Amino acid sequence: MSKMAIITLSTLGILALGTTLYANASKEKALTANAQKTNQQVLTVYAAGPKPLSDQIIKGFETQTGIKVKSFDGTTGKILSKVKAEQANPQADVLILASMAAGADLQKKGQLLTYQASHAKRLNSKFKDNNHQLFNYSASAVGITYNTQQIKTAPTDWPDLTTNPYHNQVTIPDPQTSGSSLDFINAYQMKSGTKLLKALQENGADIGGANKEALDAVITGQKVAVFGGVDYMSLTAIKKGEKIGFVYPKSGTLVNPRPAMILKTSRHQAAAKQFVDYLLSAKVQRQIQKGNLIPGTTVNLTDPRNGKAIKAYTVNWDKANAALTKNVVAFNQVFSR
Repeated sequence: MSKMAIITLSTLGILALGTTLYANASKEKALTANAQKTNQQVLTVYAAGPKPLSDQIIKGFETQTGIKVKSFDGTTGKILSKVKAEQANPQADVLILASMAAGADLQKKGQLLTYQASHAKRLNSKFKDNNHQLFNYSASAVGITYNTQQIKTAPTDWPDLTTNPYHNQVTIPDPQTSGSSLDFINAYQMKSGTKLLKALQENGADIGGANKEALDAVITGQKVAVFGGVDYMSLTAIKKGEKIGFVYPKSGTLVNPRPAMILKTSRHQAAAKQFVDYLLSAKVQRQIQKGNLIPGTTVNLTDPRNGKAIKAYTVNWDKANAALTKNVVAFNQVFSR
């Protein structure tokens, strides 16, 4: 082989090697850029608390995935108002609400993304959404919270709050701001009508603010009992040593799923799906139990404090959503709102 041919082949070899190195470098650069893009994206989550649990979940998700999360914490009512105000320029990717009816309403309006979530098969059958849009990662059981310093004998059922010891001393979380109260008021009326509500009104029950305001009124002694709502907040307050009691009524109560959902308008759908998967993971489900909520993957509906069974209403959430407006109007009429 001539010297010129050897030089030419060597040159071609060098060019080929250079081309390969350049291609690999370009590929590596692209992968790095994509990774940086994933890490730099910000997932926006609107959550109806409890805030300590939400903060813990978000921090764990960020650590595990490298995806940053921007959160807004508020009541279900405030979250829905914010979403509505942002319709022209949607900001939220994921919503976590304290009202199943509110989630069902968004679903009915076609605002939710369908996703076959990991671990969804583990959800309690009462919590599953066959449309794969509402991911009921937890639930809360509504009960009666009372001040143990003013009420020496614990109430056992809802009608107890219409008796003399509770005259002018019962507060009801406002269903306009409390998602759990909204669903409870609706479900209770579907089952039993307005007879008890009228008796409560005649006994001087009033409408407080959201769950926190209603609970604070009982803790400070301004009121002696809360009709519905507050649920996990009461259990947390008891753990902290507040002089209050909490009972699940013997006639039954609402175990209300707390749904997470991805909005169709989400700009970060892949990250939003990862977040939903994380909510249903065994790690987060254990955190939910410790946070005095009922895990979505639980087999039995039990008291987070002692594992005792809770007598739960059977609720068809499609029918509940259809009845919601009528029952809210009836509730407001009873309390002259």
